[in-house]
This record gives sequence, C-alpha cells and structure tokens, in this order.
Amino acid sequence: MITAKEVQVDGRPALLTVPTDEPVRAGVVALHGSGNSSYRQVIFEHLANTLAPLGVAVLSFEREPWPRDDVDIPYDVQAAGAVAAYEVLKSYYDVPTGFWGVSQGTWIAALAAQRLPETAFMLLLGCSGVSPAEQMRHATIESVRRAGYDEAAVAAAVEIRDQVADLLRGKLDRAPVDELLRRQADQPWFDLAGIPVDLGEELPLWHEIDFASEPLYATVTCPVLLIHGEDEANLPVPETLEVWGRAAAASGNTQIESVRIPGVGHWPGSPDRSLEGISADYTEILRDWTSRFLTR
Repeated sequence: MITAKEVQVDGRPALLTVPTDEPVRAGVVALHGSGNSSYRQVIFEHLANTLAPLGVAVLSFEREPWPRDDVDIPYDVQAAGAVAAYEVLKSYYDVPTGFWGVSQGTWIAALAAQRLPETAFMLLLGCSGVSPAEQMRHATIESVRRAGYDEAAVAAAVEIRDQVADLLRGKLDRAPVDELLRRQADQPWFDLAGIPVDLGEELPLWHEIDFASEPLYATVTCPVLLIHGEDEANLPVPETLEVWGRAAAASGNTQIESVRIPGVGHWPGSPDRSLEGISADYTEILRDWTSRFLTR
C-alpha cells in the first residue's frame, strides 16, 4: 500500500508518495520531459505506483514556469528546481536519494547530481548522449524515413533543421532561411521536420542547442540505469551508449547499466500514453533494479 500527500517545492505544488507497509529506505525525485511541467502526469504516477511499495519515497513537483512558452526552460533553471526538490525530500526522509528523469529530464538529473555529489543513483529513461540539436536531427531523419519517404525527402527535411539551427546559432541570415521554409512548406513531409513555416517576428531561443552531454556524464559517479525502448526513434541509442562508455572510463564509474524495453519507442508504453498502456517490461525493469539497489 502507498499514500500520497501534497507538499511544496519552492512554493510550487508537489506530491510525495510513500509506502504504508514498508519503511522508507530510499528516495527519488522525478524530473520532467520537455513538454510537460506538471507534477501530476501519467509517467510520474506510474513511477510512484511502482517504486513506493518497495520502500521508496517518490517526489514529483511542478516545474518552474518560464516567461516564454515557445522555448525550453534553461537547464540550469531546471537543475536548480531538481536540487530544491531533492532537499525537500531529504527533509522528510534522510535516506539515500537519487533522480529519475525522462528525455530532457535525464540531462537535468545529471546536472543536479553534479551539484549534489551525495546523489545515490540515477534512473534515466530515454537519455541522449548527443546534443539537443543532434538529437532532433536524428529524430527528423527517423520520422521522415519511417513515414515512407525517400532519401531525397530525408535530405530536404534535414536541410531545414540544419539551416534553422544555424540561424538560431547566429551563423545565418534570416531571409534565406525564411525562403527555404516557404519553398518547402507544401511538401507532404514538411511537418515531420518539426519546424513551423513562420518562425515568428521574434526568433525562438534554444538555450542548450549544442549542450555537450559527454563532459557532464563524465562527472557522474553514482549508479546509473540507462533505459531505452528497443524501437527508440527520437535519439541515437548506440551513440548514446558509446558516450556513456567513454564518460564512465573518464570518471572511473563502474556502476552503469543499460537495458532496452521490448516493443516500445521513446515512450515506454502504448501510443495513447495511458497509465494502463505502460509496458509491463518497463515496470519490471524499474522494480528489479530498485530492489537490487535497496539490498546493497
């Protein structure tokens, strides 16, 4: 059995879920993907339902809002929120505490762990070892190919992503990029590039467009579980594991494991993203690793 109560992190709502029939032996802070800042979401509920019965206190929190909704919240801001949530959890239960993160939240977990050397572990779902720009380039290629388009369409979609990325980096003038978008806008694959036809009067900001993953991961010394779907299309898994391998060699971390979830992609369950549709294999992966951690 488990129970949940509302708490606060930096004045924002949070939810602390704990076991009722087991002592609390560890804690974990749940960290958001890029598209959802809520402290109540399916993937967090699943995490709490899975780990709390084992003796883990699970804290999810409302991410700090950002003035513009067309850009990602800077990673440093998110990491500060993660650290604050960690400290709140530790104020309730002084037990070994780590981070669970999904997608963008895996970078935030590593940044928070860098600030908190006492971090006990990290559970990283859909972690990328390449930069956000490289990740989105890979996702575009996979999206266009999987939709059945030829390599000419793939190359054209990648050109859009590359040109827009260089525009945001300040390497290109805007006029030719706007012209490229208008010229390709009627192509049937255009939406798969993930770039709007009109970038708006004020260009979006991409704070971490070239964020370097490997130097960050080389600072991680705690146990890490890397979890990827077997059908992952949003990021290059082999390259990510190579990055983690080099980072682990640099840091001397021998406690990094990698597992694949059968039958799923970036999301660990059915396309409707329902609680009921979350993969039983993913659930078992979490239970198995956590149970082993708790008996160390």
